[in-house]
Amino acid sequence: MLKVKIKKQLDNVVLDIDFETNDEILGLIGASGSGKSMTLKCIAGIEKPDEGIIKLNDRVLFDSERKINLRPQDRKIGYLFQNYALFPQMTVRKNIQVSVNKKYNDADKDSKINEIINLLNLKGLEKRYPNELSGGQQQRVAFARIIVNEPDFLLLDEPFSALDAFLRWNIAKELKDIIKKLNKSAIFVTHNVNEVYYLCKNAIVLDKGKEIERNSVKDLIDNPKTEMVKNIVRYSDFSREEIDKF
Repeated sequence: MLKVKIKKQLDNVVLDIDFETNDEILGLIGASGSGKSMTLKCIAGIEKPDEGIIKLNDRVLFDSERKINLRPQDRKIGYLFQNYALFPQMTVRKNIQVSVNKKYNDADKDSKINEIINLLNLKGLEKRYPNELSGGQQQRVAFARIIVNEPDFLLLDEPFSALDAFLRWNIAKELKDIIKKLNKSAIFVTHNVNEVYYLCKNAIVLDKGKEIERNSVKDLIDNPKTEMVKNIVRYSDFSREEIDKF
């Protein structure tokens, strides 16, 4: 269970969010500047909230009153960035290897890397460099880096934004299957309601740093309560029938 109750002053608005989730994948949807990515950064420990608490299962990651603020590397959170953040001068295997926890000895490290390479269908690509990979392959390498250390929770920040429409849905299917296989929970950030429809059962909609709707994805789509959500649904680029084919 992830509990997040935080406030943080942004440029023009105050991020003020309060939610708990035990979903396999919780959707966090909203326009640019709504506070979606900042929420993830606060959970990951990259940014520090002004006040509040972040708790994962029985571990307190942040508590402003108790002066607790765990380092990102101590939170056991896997964060998949929009731009993948791969090291261009390193091969696929090296990109994964640098992320493996130092507690593993060399044999265990190699075994762990091989396991992840097989899980993410990267076999045969180990010696390639990022510029020799397709967008979908780069994304799988980036995902391999975040799960190689068995994080307790995953943060997915618009992971399909750089992919074309067809590849987006194929990679989404792979991601959904892997998260289920690993028995992990995640927050998935996007501005695309179709991606939330495909990946999530429940979602929170943010606007100007605050929650404006929270519901099952089906109810958000079928019975949106705010004009903003109506517009998000109205201008989606796939029909639900097309997505259901994937």
